[in-house]
Amino acid sequence: MSECPLCKGDNVCAISNGKNPETCWCMNVQIPAQLLEFAASNRETCICENCVKNWNKKGC
Repeated sequence: MSECPLCKGDNVCAISNGKNPETCWCMNVQIPAQLLEFAASNRETCICENCVKNWNKKGC
């Protein structure tokens, strides 16, 4: 399991799980630059899909 730096949940990262990067959920979504900056304290860890969706819903 690879941990999301925002919610500390499983980010379901294909790369962290030894899978092909093209199979990762993040290849099919656009992650806002503002969210990436917000989570930049740990660039080695991916943000999870739920945090991306929640961020986009709130329009932050």
